[in-house]
Amino acid sequence: MYDVCIIGGGLGGLSLSIQMADFGWKVLLLEKKNYPFHRVCGEYVATESWDFLRRIGVDDKALQLPQINHLLVSAPNGNYLESPLTTGGIGISRYLLDNTLYKIALEKGVTVLTKTTVQAIYEINEAWEITTQKETYQSKSVVGAFGKRSNLDQKLNRSYIKQSKSRLNNFVAVKYHLTGDFDKTKIELHNFEGGYCGLSKVENDVLCMCYMVSGKVFHREGSIEALEKNVLQKNPFLKKYLTYTRLWDRPLSIAQIDFSKKELIENNIPMIGDASGIIPPLSGNGMSMSMHASVIIAPLLDAFLNHEITWNKLNQEYAKQWKASFHTRLKAGRLLQQSFGKNFITNIVIQVLKGSDTATKKIIAATHGEVF
Repeated sequence: MYDVCIIGGGLGGLSLSIQMADFGWKVLLLEKKNYPFHRVCGEYVATESWDFLRRIGVDDKALQLPQINHLLVSAPNGNYLESPLTTGGIGISRYLLDNTLYKIALEKGVTVLTKTTVQAIYEINEAWEITTQKETYQSKSVVGAFGKRSNLDQKLNRSYIKQSKSRLNNFVAVKYHLTGDFDKTKIELHNFEGGYCGLSKVENDVLCMCYMVSGKVFHREGSIEALEKNVLQKNPFLKKYLTYTRLWDRPLSIAQIDFSKKELIENNIPMIGDASGIIPPLSGNGMSMSMHASVIIAPLLDAFLNHEITWNKLNQEYAKQWKASFHTRLKAGRLLQQSFGKNFITNIVIQVLKGSDTATKKIIAATHGEVF
């Protein structure tokens, strides 16, 4: 019997496993892939996260990571604005960061089972039974950290799945690692019809390029190659970056990204990270929010396991603190997302913001959180 079972080994799941091991509990983490591996994700981690990452053992100085403190945003027509990022962040690939946290978790005594797919979760006699393709495990508590879209969403009959939408209303994300000239102190966001693209440097002078496009535009073009040629290259910044040397034979991609509202507590299971609702990229930093959610729930799990609170109280308190921490920035991110990727609106917004440093700084502040 484990004390805590965490389903999913992304940033939220890994960082939670480390914290629970530090509390002294017996922790099981289940991950369907094998470390290290790349993820379809931007790779700018906001400053708000780094005190926490250092506390749990990540040595960013030794990793020699780029410090990012400047923002450039362009409209599809190439009109752009620049602004300092007062808080800023650090560039690090998910390949390196996740693998670093994985190694720390193992050192702390976490049982990490990779290449393991969870097939069912049952609440039985105030405990949990987790069935995988290999074996069945028992745990006193369970947390869902299984990312954007999982077979578990179907297995748990999650409510957002029932709001069936056409795949044309969902998003497709594509990611490259590139080499080429790029200011390592900058993060850039470039708009195009139906989507936007983020670029920033990570370790070893590698440039991460990750873009998201509406299913409607993607399926109209029919392929990644056609999309980039006919749509992305209309933005002069992206036309330049798409000529850079690609370090992978083919890009990483993921489809059916759905921004529908998800329940934070589903079937009595608390969710963290994208399992709790896909975080709009324009909310500032989804990776930071995933780790912050782990910091919120960790002491509540500890209190539950020490018989100080009930499981229902844990879920209630987690939901309350989660909303207090993230509601405002998620709202700001969703509002921004509605305008990005729309040619006419984005062109106007960029032009207006170029004349107002105060408004630009307020938007940046609204999409970043406090140090945790």
